[in-house]
Amino acid sequence: MNSLNAADMLTVWEQGLVRPLSQRSLLLLTAACPEMSADAIAALSIGARDAGLLSLRARLFGQRLVNNAACPHCAGRIEWEQNVADLLVGSNCTAVEQTFCLEAEHYRLNFRLPNSLDMAAIETAEPASALRLLLQRCTLTAEYGGTPYAIEQLPETVIQALNDRIEALDPQAEIRIQLTCPDCGQVWDVLFDIESFLWREIEAWAEKLLQTVHKLAKAYGWTERDILALSPLRRQLYLGMVGA
Repeated sequence: MNSLNAADMLTVWEQGLVRPLSQRSLLLLTAACPEMSADAIAALSIGARDAGLLSLRARLFGQRLVNNAACPHCAGRIEWEQNVADLLVGSNCTAVEQTFCLEAEHYRLNFRLPNSLDMAAIETAEPASALRLLLQRCTLTAEYGGTPYAIEQLPETVIQALNDRIEALDPQAEIRIQLTCPDCGQVWDVLFDIESFLWREIEAWAEKLLQTVHKLAKAYGWTERDILALSPLRRQLYLGMVGA
């Protein structure tokens, strides 16, 4: 994985403005991992994709994460901090084609882990049916007592067993952080979504950088390419000299 320079990041940010969040993440990883094809990145399990996004975030903005949440009991705001390294649970941003087997209640399923294409396919599905549709996409073959069985007719208990197995195989796909409210003492878990968190950071970074480009271009007559080629420190020093 490569770190992205300012010009590359602005290009990805601009391309992502008109795309859904899942495609923005794939744009980021495609730019940062030139050794992998776009199709291979799209086929990564959700956990492997998110591990890649966490690693990229550390390269772009450092290890320290600062986020906030609302207490579900008193609605008080709480700020929490984590290091990227603390959120990585062993998955790698590596294209590995793997299939797995589950045996439950005389059913035998061959399946793969969900990927970004699967998540995009169920974006408009009703919440009540989204999980079943997702797991149907990931089930390659199904048998009952050795006889082929229709995947869409699998009972709920088997679907739940499959979901539990996938969660165990791809733990990076769902990172939960336990928080305690300092005001009322409420303890609860929050789901940390690296996709939306990183994109919000990139949006804020891009807006600030474009303002910098505008001010320096106006003051010195430099082109955008000239300004982006400067290190962040030198851009900041020049801003200080023009009184920005």
